[in-house]
Amino acid sequence: MRQNVFLRSWYFGITAFLVMAFYWGGLIYFPYFFKQAGISDSRIGLLVSIVSLTNLIMVVPIGILLDRFSPKFLFIVGGIVGAIFSMLFIFHPLPEWYELYFFIFGVAVSLLSISNTALFLKQMGDGGPGSQSAVYNIGDVLGAGIGSEIGGRLILYFGPESLFWMLLVIAGLLFVSGIGLPGIRGVAFHISEYKDDLKHPVSWILIFIVLVAASHAGFEHAGYILLQTEVIGLKPATVGRLFLYISFAMALWTYIAGRISDRWKKQVLVSGLALILSGIFQAWSGYGKGFLDFLILRILHVIGDSTFALLILVIASLVFSKKRAGGSWAFLTMVRCASIFLSANIAGFINQRYGFSRSFLLSGIVMIIAGLIVIFVLRPRFRKEIKSVDKFSA
Repeated sequence: MRQNVFLRSWYFGITAFLVMAFYWGGLIYFPYFFKQAGISDSRIGLLVSIVSLTNLIMVVPIGILLDRFSPKFLFIVGGIVGAIFSMLFIFHPLPEWYELYFFIFGVAVSLLSISNTALFLKQMGDGGPGSQSAVYNIGDVLGAGIGSEIGGRLILYFGPESLFWMLLVIAGLLFVSGIGLPGIRGVAFHISEYKDDLKHPVSWILIFIVLVAASHAGFEHAGYILLQTEVIGLKPATVGRLFLYISFAMALWTYIAGRISDRWKKQVLVSGLALILSGIFQAWSGYGKGFLDFLILRILHVIGDSTFALLILVIASLVFSKKRAGGSWAFLTMVRCASIFLSANIAGFINQRYGFSRSFLLSGIVMIIAGLIVIFVLRPRFRKEIKSVDKFSA
């Protein structure tokens, strides 16, 4: 039985790999593509933020549908929509329609990511939530790293437009892999039951962590590659290789963190510490001087990133009912998307007025302050409720 649980986790790790290769393998290079097309930094920030805005609009309806119908079906639809987005950029690359194209990209990402994560939470076996979540997140981070590496190589040898051919291939693989996902039927229940999950104090601590973690992601979406190419002076292919190395470090640390999580059950405390660690090196990253310097800073940064990303999934699996996992996770994702949308637009303004280094500094400071709030304000305030969740994770 335990073997079957982890085999399912590995399959979900593969689908998570493909989802993130499609999402981050494209998103990390979209600003570079737009910059080459002569689009302003402020519009780049807007275009990138449309993905999160679309998720914000779509995520709750999708989550509720997931709890009543088949997440597998919606995942397959997401692969089809992703293919449509890629073909639009390949065959009809019209700058005046980019906002619409990115809305379609956002719909695809919403369908794929929410259905995959919700289905994973619904089928998660009892015992070892940290190890099971680690397998899922390893696929996630390796997809980001390998997707960005392949994308960078394609841009180097075949030009920026080749990125969309890569995304088309990945969308096809997502469609095929979706066929192999387990078909879990929905359960009818009243929509008001979602409040049972969301009213738990630990749920609101989780929401706060997601809000802050996503804010730094929004800053990265708007300026991560441009910081490296415009400020540090790296080539796009070098950016991809750097992110590949970072993803390997994240995968290794995610595995270690998953094992630790199953033994040392202090999920909220460790999440706060992870926010502080991530914030310190996020702020420092804006002042990297070269490939090796930036690589070291980002590896130290993603130790924090991968830790709280893992614990977000673990805590969600402990406080959300499995039958309502789609809607509850969708609400969490809605918070994440709202934070990314807002912070990406703020980053676009700061990048244009004050430079990329200042925006990374600001996002890092916000994370450090949030980590201190989790440890010294929220954790003492809800100590009893946190202990009950930690005990349940045993």
